[in-house]
Amino acid sequence: MKPADRRKSKYEILVFFITTVLSTWIIWFPALLIQNSDASLALPYKFFIMIGTFVPSVVGFIFSYIFGGKEEVYSLFVSLLNVHIRVKWLLFVFLVLPGVSALSCLIFSLSGGTLPQMQFAPWFIPIAFAYIFIFMGPLGEEAGWRGFALKKMLQNLAPLKAAVPLGIVWSIWHLPLFFIKGTAQNALTAFGIVPAISGYFLYTTMISVLITLLYIMSNGSVLGSMLLHTAGNLSLGVVPLIFSKSGAVIVLLTLCIAVTAIIYKYRKIMLHKA
Repeated sequence: MKPADRRKSKYEILVFFITTVLSTWIIWFPALLIQNSDASLALPYKFFIMIGTFVPSVVGFIFSYIFGGKEEVYSLFVSLLNVHIRVKWLLFVFLVLPGVSALSCLIFSLSGGTLPQMQFAPWFIPIAFAYIFIFMGPLGEEAGWRGFALKKMLQNLAPLKAAVPLGIVWSIWHLPLFFIKGTAQNALTAFGIVPAISGYFLYTTMISVLITLLYIMSNGSVLGSMLLHTAGNLSLGVVPLIFSKSGAVIVLLTLCIAVTAIIYKYRKIMLHKA
């Protein structure tokens, strides 16, 4: 890529990040007022939270049109419908993060901990998966984070060097949720605000690495990214081990070990620019 094109790409990514973060934070501000003060609004705080989760994808489509025209919009739309994911990587989607959670629960139990109660029955998991996919982030985020930003970042960076800063920005985007009562992020602050945010940043960055690998191995399938994002959220919710301090540490350590092993196995892909 020519220096001028590289600068243009960096500019587009930076504008996307700033617009997405600030727009979402503005939308989430009423939720903060509702939950943390005596403010009374006609709509519940969860409405503003849900609307905010769709900002990354909306901004991704808008900037795809502004910076690339109809062709880029069409390309992004096609990536959302890209079902050409090999069986091996479908297994990766549905087994890696649930496997991390299951192993974490086993370690926690063997160490003497009492596992939290399952949040819903096994038969309800497909319904929960569909709900999370549509309303709790994957559909509303991935067209932006991966379909727009990651696609452009991979033009200039090795996958790991793209995944980590993207994961950090993705984490920063979530920051207001730690201060809005009733959110999962706010519940984590029972451990202290600094440990909660630090642990969350680490977790989100590790997930960003996994999604980046899947994105590459599925030929740019944003659908695959959404499915892996959903599987991760669901696996944390079935048995909410992360709301126990020792449980959260075990989950983070298990995930870090798993991601490190995966990076090593696919180091030729993750450490070198295509």
